[in-house]
Amino acid sequence: MKLSLRFLSVVFSASVAVGCSNAEPEEIAQGEQNLTEDEEKLAKIREAVKDVDQEHVVFDEDVTAPASSAGSGARGASASLYGVDWFQKWAGGRSADHGWDNGSVHGKRCMWASVARFEAIMKDAPPELEEFLAEYSKWGGGFYNWNDDYSGTSEDGQPAFGDARGARLWAWRTGLSKWISATAKDGSCYLPTREMLVSYVAACKARVASNDGEMQGCEARR
Repeated sequence: MKLSLRFLSVVFSASVAVGCSNAEPEEIAQGEQNLTEDEEKLAKIREAVKDVDQEHVVFDEDVTAPASSAGSGARGASASLYGVDWFQKWAGGRSADHGWDNGSVHGKRCMWASVARFEAIMKDAPPELEEFLAEYSKWGGGFYNWNDDYSGTSEDGQPAFGDARGARLWAWRTGLSKWISATAKDGSCYLPTREMLVSYVAACKARVASNDGEMQGCEARR
């Protein structure tokens, strides 16, 4: 995942540059090791979600999230994904929370998987998306990375309400869409698919035609 790995490299380089006068050799070596470990973790996630038509992904036990935030997202030729938005479905869970460190272990893995899926789709972006963005100027192709997380428990050990059933795409505002993954209680992950994105474009075109040129509210799911 070129953009994500480039982001991790920039983070590491910047941290070394800022602290170069005081950094000990072993500290620099540890930073390099951490970066390498994150790259390896991203490679495993990328492999797990490479089928762009597979919505439900069950991970092997050795597939874990990188330590770094997924907030840098990814950018395709015409669309982009960015941000962190947690919606945790257990009592006391966070909602509309943008702090990476506040995510659960499985939630973080699913959010990184969402970035990897977006990148995989954008390697061969649907022509329907490209055409819509070319003709519709009110949306620049930006998606915000949202995760519905059912994998955690409350302080007294109670599980989340319900369980994950699927991913979806939703126009929160005309100019900003949500790329919504879902983390199930068992740690598996539901991700947007290429077919879902094509359906989303069709739904948004219909919404624009019936809503005075605004796409706000259009959505797609399985």
